[in-house]
Amino acid sequence: MQLQLELSGMGTRPYPLDRERRRRVFVTLAEQDINITFLAQKLHISRSYVSEIISGRDISSKIERRIADFLGKPADYLFPPRSAEEIGQMRAAEAAGKGKAA
Repeated sequence: MQLQLELSGMGTRPYPLDRERRRRVFVTLAEQDINITFLAQKLHISRSYVSEIISGRDISSKIERRIADFLGKPADYLFPPRSAEEIGQMRAAEAAGKGKAA
């Protein structure tokens, strides 16, 4: 199974930036007039780790559920599950974006 994840790119860390999940969380934070630092403090998790989870760079269903519960939103809405194909597309888009910036 791990080999299959590695071949699909899903088991490779860091994961690519997931712009949609990041946008959903930041819109929710803005609606509640709180920021990521406040969220991290309330959850007793480092700000950098919360940021990694929100952006999709790291995956932790436990932390995702804690964030979603704190924000009062369904975890599947804030952190939609991604298929290997979607992760591959995000990885390709990220690589293409880095090539343009150079």
